[in-house]
Amino acid sequence: MTEYAIAGGLAGKERLDVLHRVHGPFTCALLDSVGIKRGARCLDAGCGGGHVGRELAARVGETGTVVGIDLDEVVLDLARSDARAAGLTNVDFRAGDAADLNGSGFDVVVARFLLSHVADAGKVVAALVSALKPGGVMVVEDTDISGVMCYPPSVAFDRFVRLYSETIRRRGGDADFGRTLPALLTGAGLADVGVSIAQPVATEGEVKLMVPLTLERIVDAAIGEGVADRDEIADTIAELYVQAAHPTTLMSSARVIQAWATKPNTDLTQVDVPWPHVGSADNPDPTSRRGFV
Repeated sequence: MTEYAIAGGLAGKERLDVLHRVHGPFTCALLDSVGIKRGARCLDAGCGGGHVGRELAARVGETGTVVGIDLDEVVLDLARSDARAAGLTNVDFRAGDAADLNGSGFDVVVARFLLSHVADAGKVVAALVSALKPGGVMVVEDTDISGVMCYPPSVAFDRFVRLYSETIRRRGGDADFGRTLPALLTGAGLADVGVSIAQPVATEGEVKLMVPLTLERIVDAAIGEGVADRDEIADTIAELYVQAAHPTTLMSSARVIQAWATKPNTDLTQVDVPWPHVGSADNPDPTSRRGFV
């Protein structure tokens, strides 16, 4: 997979916590609209801090299971801690590459803010479709950074858009990838494709922090890719925080395209290949099972 441009670790997890508080209500509304059944088996690809995985775990109940995969071991450890604190035993976070899965038979596959960071999104989607059982549902959300907004207009805000877009591009991704999602799902052979737009916007609160927080997390990537120098980025971050603190400034996070689709129920002979048991030797999950509704 492409080298991820947004730095992870503990600080990365803290940004993801803010991101979920800002965008989580839109994701939850999408999951509720799609309909996540109790007892379902779910995959959260590129799970990050585990926020979507926990939302899925709450919906599938004790008879369902959720597997979250990510490449960031530090963030995965923090996701496991959050799941334990929430009393969830039906979700398992593990290291893995979404382009190279070794499990199948999932009722639901979710990928939030993953595909815009990979060089070959088609390959990743193909792997996710293969992991989905016939009749299963894929749910994807991703950014269209060109739709981010600030009023009054801001040079620093516009600079952020350029810096972010170019850094992601040089790392092999596409910050405006969200707009391609419906066509991508259709091209992958999925049916009943749906699409909507979600965009948090506010004059106060954490929505206004998403842009400077994100810029802080791409500093090393932007410098490494020759997009900007450290002083320019530091000045831009400082200006963005000043603007965010002003009570009359309107700021949004990225425009997000949400798309969902169903895998045609044409292969009735597919055999589910289970992932290893959810839980651990210290805290086994007796509800984990091979079959799902």
